[in-house]
Amino acid sequence: MDIEPLCPPSSPPAPKMAVLCAQPPSIGDMSRGHRWLVFLVGIFETMVWSGTVFGWASLVHVLKTKGVYGNLCKESLHQVYSLSANATREGDDAVLMLTDSTKVACSSQDQQYALIYTIACVLYSSPGILIGYCLHHFGLAVTRILGGLLVFSGFVLLALTTAESPSFLWGAAIFLSVGGNIVRMAGLQLGNLFPERRNTAMAIISGMFTPSAGIFIILQYACEAGLPWEYICSGFAAVASLILLLTPLMPRHHVPYTDNIESKDEVVKEKDTSKAVKESLFSWSNALHTYWVFSNMFCVVLFSTYFNSWINTFSEDTAEAAHYSRMYGYANVLCFFISPLPGLLVDTIATKFQKGKTGLQKHIASVQAPIIPMIMVTLTVTVQLGSLMFKGAAAVYIGLMCLTINRPSCLAVGNPLIRIRFPAEHFNRVIGFQGTAVALLTLLQYPHFTWVQYQHVIALGATLAALLLNLSHPLHLCSKTYLSRVLSNDSQGKPTKV
Repeated sequence: MDIEPLCPPSSPPAPKMAVLCAQPPSIGDMSRGHRWLVFLVGIFETMVWSGTVFGWASLVHVLKTKGVYGNLCKESLHQVYSLSANATREGDDAVLMLTDSTKVACSSQDQQYALIYTIACVLYSSPGILIGYCLHHFGLAVTRILGGLLVFSGFVLLALTTAESPSFLWGAAIFLSVGGNIVRMAGLQLGNLFPERRNTAMAIISGMFTPSAGIFIILQYACEAGLPWEYICSGFAAVASLILLLTPLMPRHHVPYTDNIESKDEVVKEKDTSKAVKESLFSWSNALHTYWVFSNMFCVVLFSTYFNSWINTFSEDTAEAAHYSRMYGYANVLCFFISPLPGLLVDTIATKFQKGKTGLQKHIASVQAPIIPMIMVTLTVTVQLGSLMFKGAAAVYIGLMCLTINRPSCLAVGNPLIRIRFPAEHFNRVIGFQGTAVALLTLLQYPHFTWVQYQHVIALGATLAALLLNLSHPLHLCSKTYLSRVLSNDSQGKPTKV
């Protein structure tokens, strides 16, 4: 039985500047200024909080300098080239601190960080299907409040993380991960604010989660400047609380899909589409798209997981490793400038493909528009992961250059395709289901990390081969016969396993 929305679409028309629990019946009931304000707030929140956990490499470098999990290096001291005078001992446990004269290659410590990061990555999208249904039934405001509380709590726990109490890192990573994904998913529907440029708007919002991975580079600089760790993390927590304070600006339940007023009949019609939702979720198109997103995101996450231990294998000293770590943070920040480009590219291609076409043929052209960008994403991810098979500054810079391109492009291209390919009312649930499926598959990350420790070339080679298989997704969209059949069935409401 469906749960009734807290503020149903049939609510009385909202004022131009909406307040808490006001649901505009259509986009036309929101002033242009209000739409831009909501969109800019969404961009800011997504850019800062939605993917903070993916800046893990920069955070790990700071945590190592603070001696967090340094006690694990007791079993790997033969891998330490020099032990600085800052190393302290309490009983039988050695707490290892990094300085400019210390170079550490501690596999036990690296594996602990990799395990925490793997769990955080899995939990990033695991609740996706629940978040999707939460957005669908309880609405945008309730979901945003939940995400804001988790991000706030994550930074509070990070402030409590020290060499003496490293276990707080688990809670911090998990809260920042889950909270960040809630912020990201809540922001995706903001693309509906501009129906004429929906692909571009959605691509910007989708890609904006990548610069948030650069937040930890700010934390790294603040620590190197001598600011107290607790003050830095508390400052981030205070800024995160703005998510709660800005929630009244948002439409209470959802951003309207079109300029047309949503009537009670449309709400009833939506309740009758549960079977159609299942057909969308378990279609071949969604299965191939899920594999495409998973394989690309998995390889990007692997690059982040291995980055710190990889650069330590050829860095001459800690200063060089810190330089590469900062470059990693800069690469994530540069994603901000790349984020609008995938959407603009898709819109440009779609405009060219749709010229002179109407009806079903126009719809087919819009679905085929992302094919070229999707192939480009796969190729750059392949080069990025392949860079881990080499050592040296050139490999680092090539990998980071590819990261700057593909990290914002993967979801920026993939999410608009979901919006075009499936009915609009299915979007939150399809995206949520996809996120959960990707998260479960991401459980392979930690075993893969262990595999690489023993068979580096074979493990990465097998991953590259599996990555190239995802080209089957954009290539299957080249078939107009296939798309004609599935899109016509969707438009007529006919169930079909496609």
